[in-house]
Amino acid sequence: MKKILFALLLSAGLMRGASAQETKASDVPAAVKTNFKTAFPNAKDVDWKTKEGKYKAKFEVDGTDYMASYGADGKILSKGLKIRRSELPTPVTDAVKNSGKTIDNVYRIDKNGSTYYLVKLEGDQDTKVIYTPDGQIAKEKLDE
Repeated sequence: MKKILFALLLSAGLMRGASAQETKASDVPAAVKTNFKTAFPNAKDVDWKTKEGKYKAKFEVDGTDYMASYGADGKILSKGLKIRRSELPTPVTDAVKNSGKTIDNVYRIDKNGSTYYLVKLEGDQDTKVIYTPDGQIAKEKLDE
């Protein structure tokens, strides 16, 4: 029993260590900042985080929330914008209903030429689920 408890605590500690870190704009590589400014010249209120060598920006353009993820080399990995729940494809809405959870926020994400839907769910712990347009789960994780 002690071994199981130790393993759980160790896993929890390792998971915390993998969480995104707030990053000052001055610490973001020049290539990332240059490509970000080119792609989103009207971005306001930019907040940067770093996780696993990726630079993630959350920002606003014309009153809409956006996000973008970059590699250290400045290459954009993904980008997305906040959308209304009513803009979700029906299969995604149905999948969320079947989960028994409630939608908090929704983002449409473009990654490698494909579209995904990042759905932040409410519950005991906030959960983020990335769905394909046909309602299949592509990735799920607890909010950090």
